[in-house]
Amino acid sequence: MAGSRKHDNVIKMKKHQNPFAGIVLILFAIYILVLFVQSLQSDNISIYEVTQNKLANDDTVKGIILRDEKLVRAKTSGYINYYVAEGAYVGVNTTVYSTDSSGFFNEELDNVGADSYSLSESDTKIIRSAISEYRAGFKLSDYNEIEHFRYDLENSLLKMTTAGLLKKANKLLKNNNQASLNMVKAGKSGIVSFCVDGLEKTTIDTINEKIFKNNNDNWKQLRQRKKVSKGDVVYKLITNNNWSVVIPITKKQYDKLYKKDNVTVVIQKDNNQMTPEITTFTENSRYYAKLSFTKDMLNYIDDRYLDIKLEFEQVAGLKVPVSSIIKKKFFVVPGEYIVNGGEDGSTGVMLKTYDKNGNESLTFQKTKVYYRDEKKQCYIDASSFTVGDIITANEESDGKTINLSRTAWLNGVYCCNDGYCNFKRVDIKYSNSEYAIVTEDELYGLQIYDHIILNPDLINENEII
Repeated sequence: MAGSRKHDNVIKMKKHQNPFAGIVLILFAIYILVLFVQSLQSDNISIYEVTQNKLANDDTVKGIILRDEKLVRAKTSGYINYYVAEGAYVGVNTTVYSTDSSGFFNEELDNVGADSYSLSESDTKIIRSAISEYRAGFKLSDYNEIEHFRYDLENSLLKMTTAGLLKKANKLLKNNNQASLNMVKAGKSGIVSFCVDGLEKTTIDTINEKIFKNNNDNWKQLRQRKKVSKGDVVYKLITNNNWSVVIPITKKQYDKLYKKDNVTVVIQKDNNQMTPEITTFTENSRYYAKLSFTKDMLNYIDDRYLDIKLEFEQVAGLKVPVSSIIKKKFFVVPGEYIVNGGEDGSTGVMLKTYDKNGNESLTFQKTKVYYRDEKKQCYIDASSFTVGDIITANEESDGKTINLSRTAWLNGVYCCNDGYCNFKRVDIKYSNSEYAIVTEDELYGLQIYDHIILNPDLINENEII
């Protein structure tokens, strides 16, 4: 056919695959995987923003409570009923309890009380509130506290029913004229407690190391008994609102306290801060302090031991983590040996050297002054020089020279405000296991809101973050 042509001479080219391209891709994938695994295994640099805060220079110790306590014993045997609650103040003529040798009156009183007394609306609210609070804070680890809660609940009920029970007791006594019933008055004013632990006679003169070895409350609840024998302890009477806590202290704590007349403390149980008078003493080479209180005794009537936090002082300043603080070595030189030089007028020193022929030459070596103390001594980086290097003073000092020899270590942190690690000196005012309070220093040290490295062991000075 005219105008058409067949291309029979077209040659098809074979495609050649390059085996090295596949190998390169595999190696690249392996490289990326290795980098990823390394990033997971390596520690990351953490940054902390400096804040202004306070730290309390304090210690927490466990102390024993001393009170004016008198154990009151039963005058007769029999079934016992109480007419005052735990922590109630009683006068000389207040009826505290009764004993019934026959049990008849005790049974009648129980029946009358159970049938005729009902809680008011406000009483019910108090009981419900106490139960709700206990349920909200209950933990399985505090299972032993159930007995204490039960006792406190019974004590609350007794406070609410005291007046009614005593009125009914007097009515039954009048109607039945029971010779077996003995109504017992306090005979002395004070605060009633039904908890005893055998340490009621402990005084400042009987304090010893053994008292603090088993420092857990070990109370016996007297009110849970239904029957007593003559001579049994039936309640405890606290005859003075003044009380004290004796704490064992270390020699270091003793040195802080022995010249003080008072000290601020926080009772850990309820975070109650007070400032009691303090006296220190020793016993068998052991150190102790007595804290004397004049209020709030009733809050701790069912405690024998208390955790006390001693607040020696509160230190204010810049708060930094202890983990961020490092030490750096410096040469210490007089201020007159620091000069300005170089094209940018940087600080540094004039280093005097000699060639092999003994010819002297002076070279400006740039170095940063990290700190200048009150005696105008300057601290320069020890890693930039060698012991014995000779430096010359400025022109005003007639070319005096010294050999670098005196060294010192400074505490500091790596500041990274500019994107690289810059050592800044810190003056530590106080520190504990986690944080330190340091002085703000606009010239050589830290300022508020500076950013510092939390883990300086992972980076070196002048490295870029």
